[in-house]
Amino acid sequence: MRIKAKDPKLVSIMSEFMRTYLPGVKNRDADTIASYRYSINLFVEYLEAENKATIITMQSSDFSQTNIVGFMTWLKSARNNVAPTINHRLSDIRGFCRFLYKKNMLSFEEYESIREISDVDDDRVIEFTWLSTDDMRQVINSVKNNRDAIRDHFLLSLLYESGARINEVLSLKLLDIKKTTNGEADVHFYGKGKKHRVTPLSSEIWNQFEVYCEKYHPDKNSDSLLFYSFRNGRRNKMSSDNVSRMLTMCEIEVRKINPGLIHLHSHLFRRTRAMHLYQAGVPLATVSEWLGHSNIETTRFYAKVTEDMKRDALHKLSDSDSSVFKNDVAFKYANDEDIIKRLCGLK
Repeated sequence: MRIKAKDPKLVSIMSEFMRTYLPGVKNRDADTIASYRYSINLFVEYLEAENKATIITMQSSDFSQTNIVGFMTWLKSARNNVAPTINHRLSDIRGFCRFLYKKNMLSFEEYESIREISDVDDDRVIEFTWLSTDDMRQVINSVKNNRDAIRDHFLLSLLYESGARINEVLSLKLLDIKKTTNGEADVHFYGKGKKHRVTPLSSEIWNQFEVYCEKYHPDKNSDSLLFYSFRNGRRNKMSSDNVSRMLTMCEIEVRKINPGLIHLHSHLFRRTRAMHLYQAGVPLATVSEWLGHSNIETTRFYAKVTEDMKRDALHKLSDSDSSVFKNDVAFKYANDEDIIKRLCGLK
């Protein structure tokens, strides 16, 4: 006996949302689409747990204010999710409900009641951590005895100086790094939603890039992935797990001389770069563009450090020689907003 969905139109709309609307109309990347898929699946799981509906019996009316608020409570109590995760799931569900409204599957009143749902307040006390310039130097230089020291040193240097997301760095191709007329370089990223941005790199990074390519890209194929690993005898995109293992080895090595080093992870490099830029006097709006944030409010989190931390940071970065790389373009032009914006491709 063939099982039929109670609301076949909802199934069709959901398929259109995932397969056509998000990738085609909204130009969302694979990670964003996967997030929507996971959030909607979790919502279905919640409905099943509450004996309200299954994927076979659910209807568009199940996307209601009452059920979504209950879903948020369930995420916290049953899955131990913290506020940022719960709010992320709410954003995804709200986005799908907006699509349901556009398709006349929800009334204006129903959709407005869903829009009224507030984010969960994050009442956790979070210690905001980043690496000092000395710590960052130690981490980057800790790979010198590795078999792939040239690759690892360049990857970590690029991850820090660009301030990019790990997936953005691992998705780079050779053609995405271009030398400038002054011996420095620009790196072209295609981040969330395939948005393009240009980030300046120092001559130190360009020199590392050339040395790296001599060993790992002797063919100089511009369409080749910048970082790769071998699986089944073929080159494949390097995974973030490879980088995590690399950082674990760095952490072990650095703690031999610096036992107080905090736990290393790829996002720490991005956070550290943002804080170094901010502390050096780069305007917050420029830091936002540098990181590829779509909303400056996301970047404003970096400004929410205590006055004591700011005061201490000013002592640590009292002159331009406090950068990790001596010829770092960001520090060279830290107080010149016009130059920084030009280097970021904003002018």
